Amino acid sequence: MTAARWTHGDAALGRAVAAALTTPQATLLRDNASRMLWRVQGPSFDVAVKRFRVTTGRHVLRERIKAAIGRAPALREWRALETMRGAGLAVPAPLALGTLPDGDRLLVSEWIDGAPLARALDAPATTRAERIAALAACVHRVHEAGWVHGDLHAGNVVVRDGAPVLLDWQHARRTRAAPARRRDLARLEFALSRLVSRGRRMRLRRIVLGARATDDAILAAGRAADRRARDHARSRTEKACRPGAVARRIRAGAARGLALRDVDAGALEALLAAHAESVRARDARVLDASERARVTAQSLAGRAVVVKETPFRGVARALADLARGSAARRAWRGGHGLRARGIGAALPLALLERRVLGVPVASWIVLEDLRPAPVAAFASHEDPARVLDALARLAIRLHRAGVDHGDLKATHVFLARDGERLDPRLIDLEGVRFRTALPDARRMRALAELNASLPDAFPAGARCRVFARYAAALPFASGALAARAQIVRASLARRHRWTGAGCADAAGG
Repeated sequence: MTAARWTHGDAALGRAVAAALTTPQATLLRDNASRMLWRVQGPSFDVAVKRFRVTTGRHVLRERIKAAIGRAPALREWRALETMRGAGLAVPAPLALGTLPDGDRLLVSEWIDGAPLARALDAPATTRAERIAALAACVHRVHEAGWVHGDLHAGNVVVRDGAPVLLDWQHARRTRAAPARRRDLARLEFALSRLVSRGRRMRLRRIVLGARATDDAILAAGRAADRRARDHARSRTEKACRPGAVARRIRAGAARGLALRDVDAGALEALLAAHAESVRARDARVLDASERARVTAQSLAGRAVVVKETPFRGVARALADLARGSAARRAWRGGHGLRARGIGAALPLALLERRVLGVPVASWIVLEDLRPAPVAAFASHEDPARVLDALARLAIRLHRAGVDHGDLKATHVFLARDGERLDPRLIDLEGVRFRTALPDARRMRALAELNASLPDAFPAGARCRVFARYAAALPFASGALAARAQIVRASLARRHRWTGAGCADAAGG
């Protein structure tokens, strides 16, 4: 590598490390449009090296402007590491900072050999609680020092000798502003949302806030965490709905659309031909053949899948689909959006549309086949209480995330096993809508749909217990009892599988 001009730290070490970047001593760990990362080991050093792409990356003008005004990520990280080390915080030691002839920057720092946070938290409850508290205390000290990290997520925390070490400081900045601190805390809380319980995250919130942990501050931190979760899920959903890292454009015959990057176009075209033949022959692979949809079970490159075709049903509906998206496109967005929110759903593998003059007149969605997992409504071999527990968890996750499934019936929920628990996974995804929040009326309607779709084999007492759990997690403005009575009335009005047997609310109505 061409010699760098070392402006900060140990220039001799910088030269030795830079010379080793093109040898087997260097292991390239990351290479993207913004930077490269190596671990470099030598007789006298074990370091991390970042190359910040100022002039060779995607946003050259922006990075040059940052460098010109002293806000370059490399310099920002160097200053933050120096300050945090001076404050006694556990961060990598900054060792050398240099500039390459092309304008890119090299930052050499101590290599931290520790366990990733997710692995460190896979520990007994007492140890997990101690590590969460230590991490919270570390972030509290960063904020008390007048800084925010700017990119707190699980990948930027390692645990060494039982203590957390914060990595990746290029987004750090000096500020004591409460909104910036809340955003920092929200990123961390979101990163931990799938690793630790809600109660432990509340404890973390209090420790990070410290003396500022008033009721209002805790609520504001919670709202910031919710915004972070929504923004992250929205971003991931949008990425899945356009060509990029998740999906690519694909064509099969006259149909065009999107497919996951590992789906072969030839295999997809053969799949659609097999689906059409099954529908024509009405063979054993047909799961549904109605005016609204034609559904078959097929195989895609050895993988069990379901193909759902929505045929042409008139000009008015086709024009409506032009505005809202075809059924397959809505199902694709719904499935990937649910999974981005940590909610179980059949994985959409491909969507295809046939268009006439730009108007979608037919569409196909290819989903993973969740069978042999049982359908919740017919899981007679399972303990009803366990099935209801899974459905309660699903409803809470959906509605806490502001998700309206659109047709939340127990026939649209498969129950996969996750150890001792049942893991609910949704199908029929074209009606899924993502909102900021769901009004009480819409939540009660969804719960009535779910309740009515369950047969009387699920006893009234168990239904009441899981409803109480739901109402405790997501209270109703009218109160739990009034909401329950309204849900019972709406359930009975649907005249579905539940007759109201054993239910006092039903008998009283």
